[in-house]
This record gives sequence, C-alpha cells and structure tokens, in this order.
Amino acid sequence: MKIIVDTLGADSHPAEIVKGGVEAARRYDIEIVFSGESDSIREALKEEGERQGSRFSILSASQVIAMEESPVQAVRSKRDSSLVKGLLALHAREADGFVSPGNTGAVVAGSIFALGGIVGIPRPGIAVSFPSLIGEDILVIDVGATVDCHPNHLAGFALMGAIYCQTIKGVAEPTVGLLSIGGEKHKGNRLVSRTYELLKKRPFKFAGNVEPHCIVTERPVDIVVCDGFVGNILLKSYEGGAAATVGIFHQFIKENFTKIGTIGIQAAFTSVRAKMDYRSYGGASLLGVNGVVVIAHGRSDAEAITAAINVARLAVQNDLTAQISNNSGEVADE
Repeated sequence: MKIIVDTLGADSHPAEIVKGGVEAARRYDIEIVFSGESDSIREALKEEGERQGSRFSILSASQVIAMEESPVQAVRSKRDSSLVKGLLALHAREADGFVSPGNTGAVVAGSIFALGGIVGIPRPGIAVSFPSLIGEDILVIDVGATVDCHPNHLAGFALMGAIYCQTIKGVAEPTVGLLSIGGEKHKGNRLVSRTYELLKKRPFKFAGNVEPHCIVTERPVDIVVCDGFVGNILLKSYEGGAAATVGIFHQFIKENFTKIGTIGIQAAFTSVRAKMDYRSYGGASLLGVNGVVVIAHGRSDAEAITAAINVARLAVQNDLTAQISNNSGEVADE
C-alpha cells in the first residue's frame, strides 16, 4: 500500500510531517510518498535515519497553497503545488490514498477537480469522529465540504456515514441522527424538516433529531448528519471547548496541588487531555470523491499525521470508496 502525504501548507514544519510519515511506514508496513520540496524532505528523512528508496519516495513540488488562499483559485492556478500534484498522482493510481494537513477548502476543491465525484452521491462530505463519554466515538458528517445543502445532499451524507461505520468500524446496523435544535420532530429549520422526512425513507436506521450536546454526553446514535456550515461551527466549537476544558483543569491543578496533592491528579489530567485531543483521532475522511482522501488538522504534529495516515490506510484496506460507489444508487434526488 502506498499513501501520499502533503508536506506543505500546514502550520507544522515539513520535517514534523515527514516524521509522522516515517512512523506510519514503520508501524503499518506501508510505503509513503512525500509531496513537497525535495531537499527539505530528504533532509528530514536523513534526520529520521531513513533515506529515499523503496519505502519512501518524493513527489517534487515547487508551489504551496497557503491556508488563507481562496481554495478554487489556488487549485486552478497552482498546478505544481504539493496538494494538487499529490491528488493528480492519486488519480493516476500512482498511490492508494492521499493525506494533507493543508488548506481544507483546497483539498476539497482539488479532490473534486482531480478525482471527480462518485456517481449517485450529490455532494462530498467531510466525516470526523467526535469522542463520547459513552462508548465509542461518534461520526459527524459534514463538517465543512458542502456549506449550502439540499435535503438529498444530507441523505447522501447519511448513507456514506452508515457505510463508513459498517466498513471501517464494524457496526452492523449503524443508527443515523439529524443535528437540530431539539429532539422533537417539528424542531429545526426548513432544511432539517425536509431532510427528516427524506431520511425516514432511506435504507438505514434513522433515529430522528439529535441536539448538539447529546453528541458527547449521551451518544444517542452512531452518525450525526448536518450541512457543512453548521458542522464546521460544531467542530470548531468543540475544539475550543476541549482546549478550554483542558486549560481550566491544568490551571486548577497548578493552583491547588498543595491542597489536594498530586497523587492521581496528573493521571486524571493526562486521561482527560488524551480523550479530548484531536491528534488521537486522526484525520477527517473526505467521502464522496473517487479516491481515499484524508484531511489532517492544520496544526498536526507527527503523532497526528501518523494517525491520519492510519485513517487512510483503513479506508484503502477496506475498499471504502468502492463500497460507497456500489451503494450510491440508494440516494434519491429531490
């Protein structure tokens, strides 16, 4: 198996991303193609005790798509960027998957441009795992690929989320919920109301509306569906809340350790931080395009890159794209 890793355009230094790729190659016995500036990649490989060869190769790119750039314009104008060249190489079947911690909008636009969409799936969606206090994590889709949605778009997200849970997580009959402002059927805007009626007819278990706070505290379903605008706000709110919670906990320990002692406190703090840390959950899968594409966090360190590569590895190993394509006819246009 061969995975392309984009080393440019993220907040992290390319050497940190290479470090994560090297660890993934060692841990999962796969090949890694690093897309980016050749000399810096070779130097980073050298620092990790590796070299360009059978396990590691380089896709040389001279341009970078920065976080602040307009996604569509950047993808069109920067054909020699590490992001676009990596996606084109994936399309040419020079690799099995693509991972990027770069500009999310550019990854989405570039994937549609280079790979095309899956027939029968109206729009792509980004699926990300949220930790839950009860049991396994919960899949939320879409968190930013398609911000203006119609009901059939959300029906497509629901189907892809269900197939993801069946294929990757081994959930035999995943349950789907629709994100809304209340659990009652009549709660929500026009999009939610129309989508509710559509999801009732689909070939998966639909549990109705789900309120945002239930995602991490109650885990009422396996998959939560929403439009990309709402989903992105939800994701960023969660990240901010998680960071604040960890920060408050850390400050409390710092100010009160002489009163409460340190036995068990550090262990508890470590456990809380690990549970809420985006790095341990890997990347977000872009579903609905003709190829395995995983979007890592822009602040990803080596550990997060390794986890994101594993997400891509599992998708390739389980032939996720084909599974979605084979079932895409179950999404009805409205």
